[in-house]
Amino acid sequence: MSRTKNQKSRGDASPAVAITEAEWAVMELLWEQAPRNSQEIASLLEARQGWKRATVLTLLTRLTAKGALTTEAQGNRFLYSPAVERSACVAEETRSFLERMFGGALQPLLAHVAEHHELSRKDITELKAMLDEIKPKS
Repeated sequence: MSRTKNQKSRGDASPAVAITEAEWAVMELLWEQAPRNSQEIASLLEARQGWKRATVLTLLTRLTAKGALTTEAQGNRFLYSPAVERSACVAEETRSFLERMFGGALQPLLAHVAEHHELSRKDITELKAMLDEIKPKS
């Protein structure tokens, strides 16, 4: 199996890669099932998103350049696979969101949720239980 230079195998998944909303759609397909070729990815995203092949190829190129995807040559085409775990991308999105919206602090986020969303007794009980189980990191 050949990998393009500077790309990692699945076992060496990078800890965090920031991806855009459009790139997220490509990654979801590949986290569902990989490897896939560009024709299959483009066909699925045309049906789901209405995107043209050129758009999908641009996204695949960007994700590969970011190190989020690996490529494997198969004849005259490439197979694409995730080089990062979904959980690492979720963690990066969460960190970025918290930083942008709440200065990196969790407490203002929780206060916002409590103030602007209807939480049931069950929701509150479950949140309290989760908080009670968290071990401080310092």
